[in-house]
Amino acid sequence: MLAAALGASLLISTGCKGGTDRIAAGDAASPDPGSCTPDPLRTNLAPLWNGLSVDVDDCPILEFTAKYGEPDAMVFKAIICVESRFQYDAVGCTGNGPCCPARGWTAAECACLGAMQTGPWCNSSNLPAGCTASGLGLLPSGHVDMETNPKSENWANSVFNPVVNIELGIAGIACNRAQAKAAFPDCTEDQYTMMAVGNFNSYGSTQSCTAYNFHYDTAVVDAYNTYSTAAGWPAHPYVTQ
Repeated sequence: MLAAALGASLLISTGCKGGTDRIAAGDAASPDPGSCTPDPLRTNLAPLWNGLSVDVDDCPILEFTAKYGEPDAMVFKAIICVESRFQYDAVGCTGNGPCCPARGWTAAECACLGAMQTGPWCNSSNLPAGCTASGLGLLPSGHVDMETNPKSENWANSVFNPVVNIELGIAGIACNRAQAKAAFPDCTEDQYTMMAVGNFNSYGSTQSCTAYNFHYDTAVVDAYNTYSTAAGWPAHPYVTQ
């Protein structure tokens, strides 16, 4: 669903080794949303090539996984790795045109933004109930809050604030899961996870319980398995081919 609203781009690189197809807005370190105790997602792995810790976003991941009833928090950590390498001010999908002319949104506001490369819904009136995190990432004017300075007064609700961005992403994937369950009954919960994650990257890629976005899901599961092993997380046996 998020891909339909914001045009999430097809993954170019695989896993979390090497470069990314995203454009960093700056070289600033990712702001730390805080530490969690306990933190079952913590890997203590060395920083990535960009100097960022893969554990920096654990707190909001855990918080919003619980809030939206998602079954596997580590999946979202893996998605952040694939999408932005934990760069809070990453920008992608820059070739998108304005997605909401009626709201006056610019192409920049319709790009893939932040840690999860997502943003506010362009036209929430056309979405099923429960698919939006109301008001998140928006200014009082109705435009996207694109503040990248954590010291700014607009930072608290900025789409680049990892706490805001991760909630938007997890809310969207939870909506994708609900839609997959309605469209394809009797799949397993792990299949619904892969279906929802695949649709996050390319909405409509899910075709059945066993036919979904294998290319993107494989990249996510590669990171997922690495992080699960490092953290001692009880990994789910996701099928990606």
